[in-house]
Amino acid sequence: MNVSGRDPLQLPGDARLPIGGGMSRRLLLGFGGVMVLGGCASKGATSAATGLAGATNPGGSTTPGAGTPTGSSSPSGSAPTSRLSTGGAPFPGQSPSGSDTSSSASGTHTGDAPPVAGHPQFYVHEGDKAIALTIDDGPSSKYTPQVLELLAQYKIPATFCMIGESAEKHASLVAEVSAAGHLVANHTWTHPNLSKMTAAHVTAEIERTNDAITKGGAKQPVLFRAPGGNWSPTVFQVCAKLGLRPLDWSVDPRDWSRPGTDHIVSTVMGHTKTGSIILEHDGGGDRSQTVTALQRFLPQLLEAGYRFVQP
Repeated sequence: MNVSGRDPLQLPGDARLPIGGGMSRRLLLGFGGVMVLGGCASKGATSAATGLAGATNPGGSTTPGAGTPTGSSSPSGSAPTSRLSTGGAPFPGQSPSGSDTSSSASGTHTGDAPPVAGHPQFYVHEGDKAIALTIDDGPSSKYTPQVLELLAQYKIPATFCMIGESAEKHASLVAEVSAAGHLVANHTWTHPNLSKMTAAHVTAEIERTNDAITKGGAKQPVLFRAPGGNWSPTVFQVCAKLGLRPLDWSVDPRDWSRPGTDHIVSTVMGHTKTGSIILEHDGGGDRSQTVTALQRFLPQLLEAGYRFVQP
């Protein structure tokens, strides 16, 4: 999924698919032509202070797993650029403060732009110091339990964007993630680049993953994350039809590329701000750097006064 030059995704059977991209935007999209402006709050948002006991899924349902790296096309890993299939022109975004989120190498976004329907969510809107942690490409029998242990230790609710193939293979972990109070989001069956696929193909990728997630013991997904953030009008239409909210991210340390624990930690700490949605991975390869980085930056973010919510 990608034009960013990142490593291709290794899939079962040695099939390889490209991946990449990163974005930032404040808006929640509206379905059926009805726009929902950026102040929408997640019904499932829960602060770390209240613990996971109060963490519920938006609307009482869950969403979208294992094996495919995703990330930002920005050199710093935190300056999202458009991956919408519109000839390469970036689309404007909105930060939690209402400013336009045009892309820059530094990850800074300024300006003012009106809400636009048919765009994913890049920020959470739960007030000062509210941020979200998302974990992609699992579940992994090796790394997902380690991540769950850390989240339980710090009482942090997260969103796991699962690959359908892995969710089917590790159904018990789907149930464990859900039972711990985390959201389970749909991240497609095989982690392909959806931007040029037909509606029928996109629908098949999503529906098959929904089935694996629900059979694994989680609720029906309400969130969908496109691999690599490669969105298209077709993907948005399918999401609307299936009742899924498109979810993106705004802080990407490119942990999938194993850049080093220090890089992951410094990127997250240097670019996280009120409303940020942080991207990490528990599947798709060796995620030991990610686990070590989480051990370091999660307590630092809490000490800095941030509270974790769900999109």
